[in-house]
Amino acid sequence: MNVGLIGAGHIARALAEGWSRADVPGPPSLVFFDVDAAKARDLAAACGGAAAATAAALVAAADLVIVAVRPQHVEGVLQDMGVALGERPVVSVAAGVSLARLRAALPTGARVARVMPNVAAALGLGVFMLVPGTLGRGVAEVDDLFALAGDVVEVDEALFDAATAVAGCTPGIIAYLVEAFAAAGVAHGLAADVAVRLAVSGVYGAAAIVAREGDPAAVLAAAATPGGMTAAAVEKLEERELALTVDRAVAAAIARAQELA
Repeated sequence: MNVGLIGAGHIARALAEGWSRADVPGPPSLVFFDVDAAKARDLAAACGGAAAATAAALVAAADLVIVAVRPQHVEGVLQDMGVALGERPVVSVAAGVSLARLRAALPTGARVARVMPNVAAALGLGVFMLVPGTLGRGVAEVDDLFALAGDVVEVDEALFDAATAVAGCTPGIIAYLVEAFAAAGVAHGLAADVAVRLAVSGVYGAAAIVAREGDPAAVLAAAATPGGMTAAAVEKLEERELALTVDRAVAAAIARAQELA
């Protein structure tokens, strides 16, 4: 499959890196376009793709087009592509731009969907919320494409912002927590590089264990044995109502997505 990416920012790079990993079976051929031509060329060089001189040239070379620009630019990009898209599916990865807005910016009958990735796609560990929209028979090929870089979860558009807040924002939030753990380690005498390494390894292993067991509560119960160190730490987090704070963080992310709409 020839995949065209319009936009060469962080999300486009994460997707391109995920699809161009050495262990990906049958990777897509990638074509990039960005208004900053140097960014498109750099990304093409890094991921083994090609840079298109114009958005129209990208569309002509692609079987599927992914729009990875800032939300305020999405509709303009779609209008510029217009009828040149033909039967090609279009996938928007922009937050806050509804299917209704996407369809309004495209010719009648266009095949369009929304996907929200996260940056872990670069490692093949991404999670992708998919709203199939008007893809029709193209749903399977879009699902298969994104599955090369992680886990694809189909969601109703009414829940898209909530799903994005839970999964799409997670890498940044976990990075914040890793930074906090490392800082606490430094405060108690660890060298900074050692503290970061320990925090990263701890989070990575914990995620793997929870993924394997499929039950966060069971893992917590097994780890936080009564009278132990983990139980003492969790007690302090509960005193500070960490669960409530996380709920508020998710609500804030959802509210921001709705402001972008």
